Amino acid sequence: IIGREKGTWLHAKVEEIQPERVLELGTANGYSGIILGNEGAELITIEINPQIAEEARNNFAQFSVNATVIVGDGVEEVHKLVQDKKNLESFDIIFIDFAKAKYMGVLDNCLRLVKKGGFIIADNIQMEGCQNFKMAVLKHPQLKTELVKIKDGLSCSEKVR
Repeated sequence: IIGREKGTWLHAKVEEIQPERVLELGTANGYSGIILGNEGAELITIEINPQIAEEARNNFAQFSVNATVIVGDGVEEVHKLVQDKKNLESFDIIFIDFAKAKYMGVLDNCLRLVKKGGFIIADNIQMEGCQNFKMAVLKHPQLKTELVKIKDGLSCSEKVR
């Protein structure tokens, strides 16, 4: 769970962007998903643990978040989303907060799914396991990335081309 400080930052970003469609990798209990969907966006969120996914579904219902919870591995499910052409460049925000070692495994597909002018936001960017991802988003020619220094950090990458 991202916690209050990062939650406050994320809420402000969602209010600024006013997304219509959001993809979240790593649902947990739905805390960040509620923030991501609180402006009325369609939220697609992926969680590997079926029990936690059910808890998140209940929380989304309580907060009237328009969420589809997919139970499965984030890397595999993102790959499936890319296969369905209607998802290409259809997300305003992609929020990554799942197994740190898998961040690099979704970056290319996330770039295919996020709109130009959309954002890929990743949590825990200062943690071990995220260093390759952090360097990749900082140097990627399609992205303009800022690092947000709250606790263990976030990266906020706008797709510019």
